[in-house]
Amino acid sequence: MITRRSAVLLAAAVAATTLAAAAPSTPALAATYTMHVASPIEGRIGIDAIYSPDNGNGYDVKTCSNTGEPQLGWDAAGNLVGTSSVSDTSGGARLANVRFELYPGACAHYDAWGNVGGVHFETAPAGRNLGTITMPVAGQGGAFRLDGDILSSSPIGTERVLVEAFQIESGMQLSSNGSVSYGAFGSAYNKSARWTAGVGWAGRYMMFVTDKATGNKISAIVDIPAGGVPAIDLDAICFGFDTCNYLTGGPGVTAGSFHSTPPTRILDTRTMTGITNGPVRTGDGRNASPDPITRADETANHHLQITGQFGIPTSGVSAVLLNVTAVGAGAPGPGYLSVVPKPARVGDVFNDQASYGAFPGTSNLNIESGDPTPNLVLARVGAGGKIRIANYLGPTHVIADVAGWFGTGGAHTDGTGFSGVVPSRVFDSRVGIGTAAGQFTAGSTRTVRVAGVAGIARDAESVVVNITMVGSSGSGYMTAYPTGGGLPNASNVNITPGGVRANTSVVKVGDGGQISLYVAETNADVIVDVLGSFGPNGGRVTTITPERLVDSRGGLGTPARPFGESEVRSVQIAGRGSVPANATAVIANVTATNTTAWGFLSAWPAGSAQPTASNLNFLPGQTVPNLVMLKLGTGGALSIANGPGSANVLVDVMGYVV
Repeated sequence: MITRRSAVLLAAAVAATTLAAAAPSTPALAATYTMHVASPIEGRIGIDAIYSPDNGNGYDVKTCSNTGEPQLGWDAAGNLVGTSSVSDTSGGARLANVRFELYPGACAHYDAWGNVGGVHFETAPAGRNLGTITMPVAGQGGAFRLDGDILSSSPIGTERVLVEAFQIESGMQLSSNGSVSYGAFGSAYNKSARWTAGVGWAGRYMMFVTDKATGNKISAIVDIPAGGVPAIDLDAICFGFDTCNYLTGGPGVTAGSFHSTPPTRILDTRTMTGITNGPVRTGDGRNASPDPITRADETANHHLQITGQFGIPTSGVSAVLLNVTAVGAGAPGPGYLSVVPKPARVGDVFNDQASYGAFPGTSNLNIESGDPTPNLVLARVGAGGKIRIANYLGPTHVIADVAGWFGTGGAHTDGTGFSGVVPSRVFDSRVGIGTAAGQFTAGSTRTVRVAGVAGIARDAESVVVNITMVGSSGSGYMTAYPTGGGLPNASNVNITPGGVRANTSVVKVGDGGQISLYVAETNADVIVDVLGSFGPNGGRVTTITPERLVDSRGGLGTPARPFGESEVRSVQIAGRGSVPANATAVIANVTATNTTAWGFLSAWPAGSAQPTASNLNFLPGQTVPNLVMLKLGTGGALSIANGPGSANVLVDVMGYVV
């Protein structure tokens, strides 16, 4: 049962209530109320007299009492039975407002799993007839049961989850009888893997959800339509809700399996796909304007909905793999984009700026000019199934093609896991490895066998490859897709004349264990290095909010100096930051910056021989990132080698495999 103190805190937060009502100049001894309750069963009523200043706890008139205290209820005919008045003063404080909470059922027998729901409302201090209050009954007057699934990677025992929910004022109005407006409310523990907040009406609810197993408790603002009761995902940020804050605890992480999808364009600001109000602006979505419409527009410009779209489930999703491309930057570089989970709010859950804390300390795309800049991104899904794009440049068009998604440990566990290999070159059109020597011509397609090659399992369902385009005659792009499938409207690598560009891609394996490579709008050479695969025998991936573990500029995780020409260093990954000591593989963004010559970086499991494969290529003065998915070597470390010239190296970890 919901406590009076929770109700008072809620009332203080919701603008629709009227706590500032003044007491009469000559108060009566008590404010007395009458009402009729339309309900198929009898019930109990708690009255909370709110004084100014407030000086009490618990109901002033109780739902039931064995000690002779004032109590109130209604009988089978809907008539009030008991005390229906409250004192106009208390300890020198004056009555400011009066809150009623109506519970169906006999004394101490309120059951939110029944067919009749509870009601709450507040009214002014003056006693009066409050009219007829109609209780929500399932199947009548638009009332329905507010209950849904609970998802968790750990067992959902009896009474693990407590849900308390109050319907509040919104665009979906509260019920009204002409005297007072009232909303539904309920409080209940879970039954098996189901939660309920009783019977109510469609509308906006203030919810308090407690996970007794972890100690996590959130307050959340949730819109619940008929037929659209959301799941509670105990593994997700904000338990899957869009607007929440943590009253105790905080979000954890779980390992999920991978679900490949055909390359699908989920974001293109040029065509108002995903984000519909223009290129992504500078910043992360916060706005100091007092105008809520302006603030909402800025937020919408930086948030991308991931769940519930393009075949991605509405719940039970821990992360998404996106090939993100920045195009047409509106300001000269350098600059960068960071892709992070939308976080919970801190403090006031009603404050739409309360989820904006420190700016992200990691990057995903580094932008030198208006030329297309792609990179694969493993993005943890945040509150409401959304990710946030922070832009440290001018207005920039952003494209994102989804390559797959990861379930949580409590849902969608039928996917595949990651197995890393020592990087190996399986295709190079420059010298005829895996194909005839000679450039791709614009519009041509070639295939490359990946399953059962270079340590990749024969039953691999998707392959992780680093694809490099070089020696292009003009601007163009390359798309990788499963052999035998249709050519998708997506790209993996974009290139400019004479440039060199590498990008990691996860590609579903097609006919004959092959993937197809299509080059558009230019002639170019293509290089393919395999890094690993997703298949039935791989390990599940735990995605984290990005953390920087290596930065040679300041001595983080490696000596504080640039990598010299042909220098090799071992960098420790396992056992640092959020990566556990028993991690077997890592997913990280590796960035080269302050480069002095044309060059490249190679990364591989420490303790293995240096491969001929590279992970990223750069020109003098460039800052170039690329995502790597690599198994960890001796002691949980990676080896990183620099080619010609010198370069500083950064490693931002986004996930790991145990």
